[in-house]
Amino acid sequence: MGGSLMEPGPPRVGTPAPVLPSPEVGAIVAGAGSGSRLGRGCKALVRLNGRTLLARALELFLSLDEVGRVVVVGPPGQLDQVHQEVAAFRARRPIQVCEGGATRQQSVRAGLALLEGCEYVLVHDVARPLASPALARRVLAAAQQAGAAIPGLPLRDAIKRVEGHWLIESLDRSRLVLAQTPQGFRYQVLERAHFQAADAGLVGDDDAQLVAAAGHAVAVVAGEPANVKLTTPEDLMVVEALLRDREVPSGGQGAFGEGLREHEQGATAG
Repeated sequence: MGGSLMEPGPPRVGTPAPVLPSPEVGAIVAGAGSGSRLGRGCKALVRLNGRTLLARALELFLSLDEVGRVVVVGPPGQLDQVHQEVAAFRARRPIQVCEGGATRQQSVRAGLALLEGCEYVLVHDVARPLASPALARRVLAAAQQAGAAIPGLPLRDAIKRVEGHWLIESLDRSRLVLAQTPQGFRYQVLERAHFQAADAGLVGDDDAQLVAAAGHAVAVVAGEPANVKLTTPEDLMVVEALLRDREVPSGGQGAFGEGLREHEQGATAG
């Protein structure tokens, strides 16, 4: 019998199965844009129905138990105001603030550096104030399966490629989607894509473009029609109309914001 190994027996009745730790998820709020086309100053600090776009993005991520850390990438020169917005939440989860770069890509990379140790990352544009928690969870679930995922909406109109004022080609819209945020990635996948893009001089419209360029497949889940991106004054009118249908006018927090603060502050008291 010396030196022989015993076969492991069946687990004892009532022995609890080992609990595996949940993967740590971080979130980046990309809010360093100047908002020049919108004409209202820095987008992150634009108020809609009493709350800034930044506050709405923070409410989205703080409503998700899956998200353990948040990084806000703010506009250079206005970080004091960003810190005030963050402090107003008195959140139990860590929220870090860093200065954005000259481009969105540089800003996301700066935020990514502060989330080292996370297994997954959600990246969201502050200019999309109506993204729902259900959408973020849908993207995260797909990213955990595929390593990278984005929400997309099918196109309704005919799509044409033009040069100058001349039609060149009609595109098959069944193979196209309108990409939205939040977008989700395994941390190492997104980090590698950003490093490779920087080395190659590639500037992408979003993080999914960089990840795809690095050779990683990107899953697409259903987006939300109301998840409008604020870019022009016309977009602002659309979003304000949607908010009027959803929220009671408030000088501070709407019902969702107040409930979130009670959840964040009261969890330790319960």
